[in-house]
Amino acid sequence: MSTLFDTRLVALNSQHCLQSQDMLKICDLASAEGMAEDIENYSFDNFLGMVVHMLITTQSQHTREQLALQLTKFGSAAVSPLVKLLCRLQTQSNIHSLAQESLNKIELNPLIIGLSQLLDDEIDNTLRSMAIQQLIRLIEERDQSVLLVLPKLVSQKTWQILKLQLLAQIPYPSFNTGYCDRNLSPQPDNILHQEPQPHDSETHNQESLNDLCRTQ
Repeated sequence: MSTLFDTRLVALNSQHCLQSQDMLKICDLASAEGMAEDIENYSFDNFLGMVVHMLITTQSQHTREQLALQLTKFGSAAVSPLVKLLCRLQTQSNIHSLAQESLNKIELNPLIIGLSQLLDDEIDNTLRSMAIQQLIRLIEERDQSVLLVLPKLVSQKTWQILKLQLLAQIPYPSFNTGYCDRNLSPQPDNILHQEPQPHDSETHNQESLNDLCRTQ
């Protein structure tokens, strides 16, 4: 584990920002979709899974847009299912674009944490590649404050991947400041280039709805 990784900061920034009115709005949308049965007994993960399920299956574009907006309030927990939507539903442009918009609207720290957790836990190379692309995009599009917060929010495993992919090439003067204590292996595992899992393109593009809605 990196010497700068701050578990307390990660725990604080992993929390959702759902308010009671947000929950009521989601319940109203679920009722309109015929999915409100036993909703009062749902756990947080069940509730998130239901929102993702409705986002995929609803026939109403207005409902889909409302759900995409609510997803941004689930914090780091929403990152993994949103990345799955980006990867698995590329042919459904409206869902794909809404998933990207939702990711863009998640606060910086929860977004970084969610992407790092996906890289730590996920074995699917396509999802991992998408997560690293999202992290690199953050670094390229924002100022160097992203580089300052990254070591506190990502695991050493994620940091190694970023270092290999892009960070060594970024011309920010502050890049090396404060990073000399990172205990990086001289020959880190080439995590992004593991042997791909065997599957055909049809299976890849039509991943089961249960997997897309799985939040853990």
